[in-house]
Amino acid sequence: MAQFSVKLKNSFNHKGIRFEKGMGVELLSNQTSAPNLLSAGKQEIVNAFHRKYGVTLESIHISNNYLEVVKL
Repeated sequence: MAQFSVKLKNSFNHKGIRFEKGMGVELLSNQTSAPNLLSAGKQEIVNAFHRKYGVTLESIHISNNYLEVVKL
């Protein structure tokens, strides 16, 4: 099990919600490498942002263009 930090690289608005650069979460994953932004890791990130901020990141924003993922 590994711990990761996931932060937004840029600020943006989506469906009337403002997402600020630097908003981030920490999550534990069964994966030993960074969460795969194309499959199951995507849902882990969505769930972590929802728990912490009460907002839902859309699939379009779960990419290397929007997120910085660092193994802790």
